[in-house]
Amino acid sequence: MTIEPTSAVPPWYQQPYVWLLIAFPAIAVIAGLTTLFIAVTTYDGLVVDDYYKRGMEINRELGRDHAATSRGLDATIVLEPEAPQFRVLLSAASGEVAPEILRVSFLHRTRAGFDRHINVVLLPGSGHQTPFIYQAVTPDLVRGHWDVLIEAGDWRLLESVTMP
Repeated sequence: MTIEPTSAVPPWYQQPYVWLLIAFPAIAVIAGLTTLFIAVTTYDGLVVDDYYKRGMEINRELGRDHAATSRGLDATIVLEPEAPQFRVLLSAASGEVAPEILRVSFLHRTRAGFDRHINVVLLPGSGHQTPFIYQAVTPDLVRGHWDVLIEAGDWRLLESVTMP
């Protein structure tokens, strides 16, 4: 009688089913650590701290929108990619006086921490005929869609731009 040698059993780390069993908990741990990292390193902020007070101010802000419409105001934002500046072309009804300074707010649509506010000055000689031209240095903005709030005195306009 001859005894045939049995085939040697490979070690555990060469078994594919062992790695399959290890993979699922390992993926869950990696996903959990990634989520923790994102939660710790980013700031979402609150949409509004005092929502009731903000809600009461909406009627006043709608009045500012109507004031811009009644004056025939319209704005165009021109971003110049080759130069770090942007222009605001403000069209108005005849007889409107150009404000010397506009407050321009670049509002990120989802992250309030990215919002930027800047004062834009009227270019010399452009305050006598429409469109009035304002120019300033473009603030650092992340790529994406932005709402641009243009304000002066008792009126405001809301435009939108896309940063490439």
